[in-house]
Amino acid sequence: MSVSAEHLRTAEAIIFVARQPVTARVLRMHMPDADVEAVMEELRASYEGRGIAIAETGGGWTFRTRPECSRLAVDFKEGPLSPAALETLAAIALWGPLTFAEIERIRERDARAVVVTLADRRLIRAGPRREGRVTAMTWMVDTRFYEMFDLPGPAALPTWQEARRPEVADLSVRTDEEVPTEDPSAVPDGASAEADPVDDPV
Repeated sequence: MSVSAEHLRTAEAIIFVARQPVTARVLRMHMPDADVEAVMEELRASYEGRGIAIAETGGGWTFRTRPECSRLAVDFKEGPLSPAALETLAAIALWGPLTFAEIERIRERDARAVVVTLADRRLIRAGPRREGRVTAMTWMVDTRFYEMFDLPGPAALPTWQEARRPEVADLSVRTDEEVPTEDPSAVPDGASAEADPVDDPV
């Protein structure tokens, strides 16, 4: 099947406006008569030798600055994450979805401000609520996390067993002794209590 200019324009526009990597399923929804793999192969080739490229990450395609040009974007990037933020992000990536209580049990200190910062940067998002004696919100990494660390997706992370630490081993047994997190000040504006599908960014 030949690749039409319209298919190339459509795929390029979808990837450009999407906030998350665009999956093949999403592209097929908008281009049911297209060979998505052929479209993406030609579209990626059209960006060869340019300052930006179409990269496959987080289970989909997204625009990315080429490594050799990344130094030019330093002045436009957000500041680096603090050690506390990186520690919290690693915990959520390895053991998430986690509640505030579980994050604080791992870090042994208050984590609310750090969680809000990570959510504001779209590195984490609200996960499914944990039902128990009280209902607690959970947090999980968002697709931007995989983009930031150049990971293809969750399969690239260590398993629970590989990353297990004795001091947090009790997290493998979910209890209903969670701290409710209904304080609006602890949740960034726009954060949802339910996780959105990763493969439906448009």
